[in-house]
Amino acid sequence: MKWSEFINKKVGIWGMGREGKSAFDALQMHVPSVRLVEISENNLNDLYNCDIIVKSPGVSLYRDEIGELKKQGIRITSGTNIYMANKNPDTKVICITGTKGKSTTSSLLAHTLKYLGKSVVLGGNIGMPLLGFVDEKTEFMVAETSSYQCADFCGTPELGILLALYSAHIPWHGSLERYHADKMNMIHQAKKKIDIRALDFCIKNGFFCEGENQLFPLSSLPLYGAHNGQNACVVLQAIKELGLNPTDCDKAFQSFKPLAHRLQKVAQKDGVLYINDSIATLPESVIAALDTFADRPITLIVGGWDGGYDYTQLNEVIQQRKILALALPDTGAKITTPFHVTNMREAVRLAHEKTPSGGVILMSPGAPSYNQYQNFEERGNDFIKLVEEL
Repeated sequence: MKWSEFINKKVGIWGMGREGKSAFDALQMHVPSVRLVEISENNLNDLYNCDIIVKSPGVSLYRDEIGELKKQGIRITSGTNIYMANKNPDTKVICITGTKGKSTTSSLLAHTLKYLGKSVVLGGNIGMPLLGFVDEKTEFMVAETSSYQCADFCGTPELGILLALYSAHIPWHGSLERYHADKMNMIHQAKKKIDIRALDFCIKNGFFCEGENQLFPLSSLPLYGAHNGQNACVVLQAIKELGLNPTDCDKAFQSFKPLAHRLQKVAQKDGVLYINDSIATLPESVIAALDTFADRPITLIVGGWDGGYDYTQLNEVIQQRKILALALPDTGAKITTPFHVTNMREAVRLAHEKTPSGGVILMSPGAPSYNQYQNFEERGNDFIKLVEEL
């Protein structure tokens, strides 16, 4: 929706997290005549007294109230859609979505574009909400886009990038099929599309390659894991689609600083490598992390809030590879291991005692953190602190 559509309207801001506050501030600045109402779960009746609702991503598009608002002719939008309607027309938006890898891929692409001399900002589901950049005159906006933001996305990104998809966020979307369909809603609207399953770039014999043509060594990328190599290939594809030279990405990749809590090297003590992978909130992510260190003995710290995920395949990997797993509540009960621990401190202490020199202590929970921590960052920081105390 354009700013002009908000003039003299009563607008409800449904959800006052980062996105809601950003929308509140932007509307106050750009539309002085607007009347703003904060909507929370305690005053939902106020929804029906508004002309327009700006819905935060955490509010499911499939709640009963959404249908009732539409019946009454009350318009519903989002901070993302307001940005797309009012951004600088010369700014090319690149939206990146997928179940895992969004933050690393978005950050690596933004970093690479900057290294190549382009003006670029990074936002959306990472860092500042998009509306915080609505007045920026920049060549590129790299937008990490969650499934919640994709579901009602309205706009035309220059590039829509789809990374790997797994099962996640089912309570919000209602089903796995709708989760995938909601992701694709944004992709379908993009001028150009990139799918991680169909790239011109790959990794062969330790090199990034375009077809059979070697570009530069994989060692240029300071990230652990084959999945991160594949995400880097997505970045190369994006650089190509934007008319830039992928071979120029070598030094850009070398200068990239890995994000915290994503296969992050914490320490190396007495020959043991400590890795913080707190962002791993799905069992598939844990398997990818285990693959990264397949040539070393691994002690795995796993478990967290029970989101109803299936741990059958992860259990098979743990048993087949004889991985020592230390299982935290609540999902720890679903992990086949003789070692169940009650908290991170106990897990780190036991891992330190049992991991041989040359091994890896990998904290890759395969579950959200909400039962013991506010978020994955707090969980990762606790792990780092406990390792430093050893």
